[in-house]
Amino acid sequence: MKYWQLVLFGLIVFNYSGCREKITLEDLKKFAPTETYPDDRYLDTVSVKRAMIIVAHDDDDCAMSGTIAKLTANGWTIKQMSLQNHIVPKTGKNPADIICQGNELLLDDGHYRLGTDTMKHPYLPIPYEEIKKQFLTEKVAEAIIQKVSEFNPSVVFTLDDVKGGYGHPEHIFISRLVKDLFEEGKIEVQKIYQSVYTDHMETEIVDKWLGPRMKKWGYPDASAMANEMYGISGMPEPTVQIYISDVAETKMKYLKSYDEDVRKNLRKFIPYYEEFDASTYFGLFDREFFRVIEKPAP
Repeated sequence: MKYWQLVLFGLIVFNYSGCREKITLEDLKKFAPTETYPDDRYLDTVSVKRAMIIVAHDDDDCAMSGTIAKLTANGWTIKQMSLQNHIVPKTGKNPADIICQGNELLLDDGHYRLGTDTMKHPYLPIPYEEIKKQFLTEKVAEAIIQKVSEFNPSVVFTLDDVKGGYGHPEHIFISRLVKDLFEEGKIEVQKIYQSVYTDHMETEIVDKWLGPRMKKWGYPDASAMANEMYGISGMPEPTVQIYISDVAETKMKYLKSYDEDVRKNLRKFIPYYEEFDASTYFGLFDREFFRVIEKPAP
């Protein structure tokens, strides 16, 4: 390498390291959950250990990936279905292979939403009544019914159907559809586990930390817009918690397996996870939280 190339390389490294935020464990602690919820007992009692994850995008399972990895390690067979799929470079596989039986597309043609080519920001929330108009509801519903019937899971994991994490309409669409099919008896499962943050986590990560960054980067804040549009204060409150520090290495491996385009989004909701080792990070974020939807009474 020539001298000028070495100098240029050195400047790039210096500038990059100088611009990176210096994060300590004490800094990280402000994002960690302060609340405590009942430990989940149900999943330990299930005789048919089969579960399905149904999400819009395959990385939507990031906040539940520790639980999925833990269940898989305990003998569960888990398959993920999504409307969008990523492949790990040089492997030909989806990252979900690390935590479960892998990810499959719900629709072969991948067409589930109208007009995305005319939208500047497809992630921004839309009114609930507009969701059924903008999405191919019947087509996706038929696919879900077929996939669930074929796989026959005891439980389904999704995001919440109220805010979809931060207001993304594709999250809300798929989670509301799964819940509707469940309550109408069109899919036969025992319970739905909706992945959510605690109030403290949502306030510190999504509202106070991510919101100002989105403004700084020149993007609308979907979470704040969703709260105002839907008349809510955030995601639904969890009903159970699941400890996941025993699968910290697997969860970290999963999160880091995505390419940069996905990881830059994961960083928005899992702050600084790449700056710490797995045991330290998931020793602090040692629980995942779920709103459990029960089987409707006959």
